[in-house]
Amino acid sequence: MTIQTLTNHLPRRLTLLGAVAALALCLALPLTANAARAGSQATSCEGSLSCLITFGDTHITLRITALNTLSGKVSARLSGHTITSDQAAVIQSDVTTNINNLTALKAKIDADTDPKTALADDRSIFVTYRIFAAVLPHDFRLLLFDIMQNVDAKMRSAIPTLQDAIKGAPSGIQGQLNTLFTDYQNQLAAAESQFDAINTDLPQITPANFDSSPTTFETTLTNLRTDEAAAARDLHAAAKDVHRMVLLMKAG
Repeated sequence: MTIQTLTNHLPRRLTLLGAVAALALCLALPLTANAARAGSQATSCEGSLSCLITFGDTHITLRITALNTLSGKVSARLSGHTITSDQAAVIQSDVTTNINNLTALKAKIDADTDPKTALADDRSIFVTYRIFAAVLPHDFRLLLFDIMQNVDAKMRSAIPTLQDAIKGAPSGIQGQLNTLFTDYQNQLAAAESQFDAINTDLPQITPANFDSSPTTFETTLTNLRTDEAAAARDLHAAAKDVHRMVLLMKAG
């Protein structure tokens, strides 16, 4: 692999990473408020069975649609070779489990004959499954993390190629190249240190943890967003170092 080849491939991968990061952040921000508002709306049916059934069907459909959107994103990343089949399978399995659970709940709500039971079933959409509050934030963040780890591995594997290219460069630019190369390594190390924090926070984004302490959950989710944003910046900075090295070599 040549240094020019590296420059052609890395920016495209990092652009995908940035797009997924933006999407995950947009989905994660309003989730808790939406769940609270919708839960109160179910009570506004004032005991009407047909209203409660319609309410339940509508909110289940919203969640299944969002889960299918996630599934499509995972399939696209797999087709684009930015995640592995094993990484895709983990997220797709969670999507399938939640869709199956929601589909079963919808069938139960549709068959309810008692408003009290329908109201309890409607509430379970929010308090049992936590699709918007916990499941989607976790799975979208996992998708982003998978992409970043793969980008990092590819960039780290390029280190010997970069070292060889620097050794073969004109002596007059080797000092500048080595400075950029050192920063490249430092940026990868910084991203990987964020990975350690992500590995700690990501498993905590679960419905059970949301239920046990919403405040702690939100703090952890905020930390996770911060860690992933920092890691993405570090990887982008490393890619810029490669680009600058190539420009120096072309000019030299």
